[in-house]
This record gives sequence, C-alpha cells and structure tokens, in this order.
Amino acid sequence: MTDIATSLFKKYDIRGIAYGEKALLSEAVAYDIGRGLGTYLQREYQINRVVVGRDNRRTSYELQRGLMNGLVKTSCQVIDIGMVSTPLVYWHAVHDGNCGGVMVTGSHLAPHYNGFKLSLGAVNIYDEALQAILRLIQAKDYAFGTGDITQNQSAYAQFVNDIVGRLRLPKQLKVVIDAGNGTGGIFAKRILEKLGQKVTGLYLEPDGDFPNHAPNPQEEHTLHDLKAEVLEIGADIGFAFDGDADRVGVIDERGRLVTADRLLALLSLDLLKRHKGAGVVGEVLCSQVLFDAVEQAGGIPYIAPSGHSIVKDMMRDKGALIGGEMSGHIFLAENYHGSDDAFLVMGRVLEMIINTGKTIGELDDSLPRLYSTPEYRPHCPDSDKLAVLMGMADALEGQGHISTIDGVRVQFAHGWGIIRASNTEPVLSLRFEGNTEADAQDIMARFVQALSQFPQVEAIG
Repeated sequence: MTDIATSLFKKYDIRGIAYGEKALLSEAVAYDIGRGLGTYLQREYQINRVVVGRDNRRTSYELQRGLMNGLVKTSCQVIDIGMVSTPLVYWHAVHDGNCGGVMVTGSHLAPHYNGFKLSLGAVNIYDEALQAILRLIQAKDYAFGTGDITQNQSAYAQFVNDIVGRLRLPKQLKVVIDAGNGTGGIFAKRILEKLGQKVTGLYLEPDGDFPNHAPNPQEEHTLHDLKAEVLEIGADIGFAFDGDADRVGVIDERGRLVTADRLLALLSLDLLKRHKGAGVVGEVLCSQVLFDAVEQAGGIPYIAPSGHSIVKDMMRDKGALIGGEMSGHIFLAENYHGSDDAFLVMGRVLEMIINTGKTIGELDDSLPRLYSTPEYRPHCPDSDKLAVLMGMADALEGQGHISTIDGVRVQFAHGWGIIRASNTEPVLSLRFEGNTEADAQDIMARFVQALSQFPQVEAIG
C-alpha cells in the first residue's frame, strides 16, 4: 500500500505526473486505484466485470498492470484489451453488458503525464463518484476476493467491423489523417480503407513521446502539417485526433479548421433531416450559430455546462441524439451509445459530404459566420474563483441577459461573452462572440473592465 495524492482526483478523471522526480502516479498507486474502483463498482452497482485498455505512453503498461492487479484483489473479472483508443473501451464495456471500463491515458497532455478515465458502460464515472473511490482508498476499505485477468485479442477486429458496418460511403474521397503518434493511428486508417477511401496518414505510429506535435486536434499550432498535406495532395478533408482518439478535429479542402461547434452544427443539421425535433446539446462555450441553426431546423437546442461527462449526462436526461463541446468531443446517440467516438464521427462527416455532394468547406460556409475570439485562460488561484465569478455577475448586471449555468454568460443584443472557472486547472476561461469583430471586442472590453477589480486574475487581451 502507498499514500495517494488527493490532487490526482480531478473532476472528470484521475491524472497527474507519472514519471520523474515529481511523479504522483506509479504502479503501486494504480494498484490502490484498482482496489478502490473494484470495491466501488461491486458495492454501488453489484458489478465485478471491468474492461481495461491503455494508450501508448511510456508509463501506461505498468499503470495498467497495477490497476488490473488491484481490481483482481477485489474479486473482479478483468478483460485486458491491450493498447487501444478510448472509444473501444466504451464500446466493449457497453457490449459486455454495461460493465466497468478503464482507459489508462494521458489524452493530449505532455508525455510525462498519465491517468485513468473510468466508466460504467459508456457513462463516465466522475465528480462525486471519483471522490467516493478516493475515500475508499484513504480508508483502505476494500472488498476482498480472487478474480482473474483474461485477454480479448479479438476486441480490435470486433470494434472496427462494427464501426465499418454502421457507415455507407459509396464514393471514394481523398482523406488525410493525423494521429499525432497517439492510438488513433491504430484504428483510423484501417477503418477508412475498409470503407474504400483513399487514405494518407501522418504520424500513425504510436510513440508516447509525441515527437512531431502534441496530439491536440483543436489547437491550430498542432495542425500545421495536416493542413499542409491536405493542400499539397488536394485532399477532400483532413482529420486530427487527440492521444486516445475520443476527440477529433477537421481541416477542410482549403486548409481551414472547422471548429468543433460548427462541425457539431453541421452534423446536427444532417441528423435533423432523419429525426425531426431531435435534441442537440452544446456546451456554454459553443457559438450561438450552433443553437440558432438547430432551432431553425426544428431541433431542440440545449446548453450544458462545460465538461464531456456533463454534456453526455444532459444528452441522456433530455433524450438528445447528438452533443459536443469545443474541445472536439462529439457524442453520437443515433443508433449508438452516445459516447465520444472520433472514428464514428469521422465516418459520419464523410457520409455527410458524400450525401450532400458538397465539400466540407462549402458546408461550413453555409453556416453564418459570427466573429469569435480564441478562448482566453488567465491564471486565477482556485481559492479565488468563486469570489471572482460572483463579482463579475454583479459588475455585468443590467448589461444583458445573464446565465449562471456554468460561470457567468451574458447575452447582449450584438453577441455574448462568458467567464467560467476551469474544473482542472487554476485558470479562468473566457470567450467572446459578436456579429462583427467590433462587437466581439466591445463585449470583451466590458468583461476586461469588470475583471480589473480582481488583481489576483492575470490580465488578458
């Protein structure tokens, strides 16, 4: 047994530094996490089957081994599916009777980080549930028994065949994929080739040091090579994945990023042709273009707080068929289990292009273009976040319609602005959108002025 740092337990997952002098995650810590999770699943849900996969980071193998050994100690039956992408863990857990699921991954973080995404079927275990697991570990209040570990070497083929079987791509497109040396390269090229597409791959080889660029599909600076390749070979579209391939980014035929909220709008409009009046969930950072487009097409738009687990929860609560957030998580519940599966999203985008006869750039251009700023993330001590948000709400009172669903979002006649607290870092998150650039800058200026009363917040702009 070993002491465990409470700072590892974030709102949506467990993660931290996994090697080097400052490492908080180790095989011994993973063992205790496995014991805590196995105990929690059995006591809360009477479930003792857990599917476990890992990404390709240096520390993922040993962390997976420690976690599985801890699960076995609580009498869990563990299914080891090896090096995979997160969508396969969700898929396998659903198809195995909504059993427990664990993905050992650091997602898009720097190579020395790692962590665990926990789920029950396709439903994430997060927030208070993670704290409950932490309390079990701290109290050493574990279930005891003897389980076992089996390997499912057919999981890859089963998943790939299932995804391919859900898609119809009667026309060959020229597609570039950039896996960023994460696990997306194991799956994406194979899926597209089985669907008859012409594929060019960048950085498909798993390499936990990510030598070419960070695997973050919504950051412009990570997409340079993908954009260049799309333009050089005249591709129809480019796709980028994060390290564990539950997030996706899209580059159009002219080398432009199609932001995740606009991609969600296009997929939602496509879905609404088949499901009149369907619900669509977007997070508070998404463009007003999304919500307006859904409403105009006869759908029901919902605004959720930021966080992929929260968006998925709202989708289930509202019976929505699609949802997403600005980070590139897009959730599909049309004849699927509603998880963030970048491979199925990729296929649905290609279907949409083929079925409409339009390029992805033309489809993107069919949506209104408001002016949106980047997301600003000024430093703010965690202990000050609540006071800052309350002060911002007071300072902006009367200037527009205020929503406090997640931070402070103000709707003006000429656009909107939001300030919210990050759930994972000592930063605030701000974004502004206006009918014109001048409108967005005006809204930003109002927020900056209100923020000036809080010297503990780093300046923006």
